[in-house]
Amino acid sequence: MKTLSLFIITMSLVFSLIGCDHNDQRSLKDYEDSDVAAIVRDKEITIGELRFLYADNEVLNSIDDAVRMELMIQEAKKMNSDVPDKIDSMTKTWKTMSLDDIEMENSQRAFIKSQAGKLGMDPDEYFKEWLEITSVRSLYIMEYTQNAFRKLEAFNEELAAYNKEVSEHLDELTNANEKDIKILIR
Repeated sequence: MKTLSLFIITMSLVFSLIGCDHNDQRSLKDYEDSDVAAIVRDKEITIGELRFLYADNEVLNSIDDAVRMELMIQEAKKMNSDVPDKIDSMTKTWKTMSLDDIEMENSQRAFIKSQAGKLGMDPDEYFKEWLEITSVRSLYIMEYTQNAFRKLEAFNEELAAYNKEVSEHLDELTNANEKDIKILIR
C-alpha cells in the first residue's frame, strides 16, 4: 500500500507538470491510432498510445508533455537503478487489483470507465493495463527526477515551486536533445 501511495503522489507531480496548451484548430478525428505523433530518439509515440492514457479532448494537447515524459523515461533507463526490480515486485499487485479495490475520485473512476468504453475494453481490464503503464512510467520518471534533478525534500515543501524547477530542468533537457526529437503532429 505504501508503494501505491507513492505512485499516487508521483502521478500528481507528473500531471501537475502537464501544460494546458489548447489549440482548437486540430481535431483528433483527423488522425488514426497508428499515426505517429512524435519520435523521441528512436521511440515512436502514436496517437493510439496517447488515446489510451488521455481523454480524447486532451490527446493533441498532450504531445509535447508525452515527449518530455518519454525523454525522462529514456534517461532514467540509462541510470543504474532498481526500477526493473520494483516493476517486477509491483506486477504481482497490479494483476490482483480491480477498479473496486482503489479509492479514487468519481471523476477518475468516470475517466477509466469512459476510456474502457471508448476502447472496447472491460473497465477492470482497462484499469489494470492503465495502472501498469502509468505505474511503470511513474517509477522511471520518479527515478529520473530524484537522481538527475533532486528529491522533493518533504511533502510540505512548496510543490508549485518544485514543479517549476523540474519544468525548467525538463525544458533544458528537451532543448539539449532537440535534434533527437521530432514532433510530427502539432
